[in-house]
Amino acid sequence: MIFPISALSNGFVPTDGMPGWLRLVAEWNPVSALVAACRDLFGDPGAAVPQDAWPLQHPIAAVLLWSVAILVVFVPLATRRYQRIGR
Repeated sequence: MIFPISALSNGFVPTDGMPGWLRLVAEWNPVSALVAACRDLFGDPGAAVPQDAWPLQHPIAAVLLWSVAILVVFVPLATRRYQRIGR
């Protein structure tokens, strides 16, 4: 069974009811930051409970940082793979 990464986020279930280890994973999940940023940008800040994790306190900055980090890792890998196939 494949477990989707969105199931470990705050997209469907609030993180305050999760066990400690699962809450940590869910709060630092890039999908959680994206969900929180969308809620913030569309005028629904979500739960009024203050969040301890940095990505949920600053969701827009977290989404931008996650995007840059993913690009820094995968653009060189994809470029190298494309050059190998093109030979």
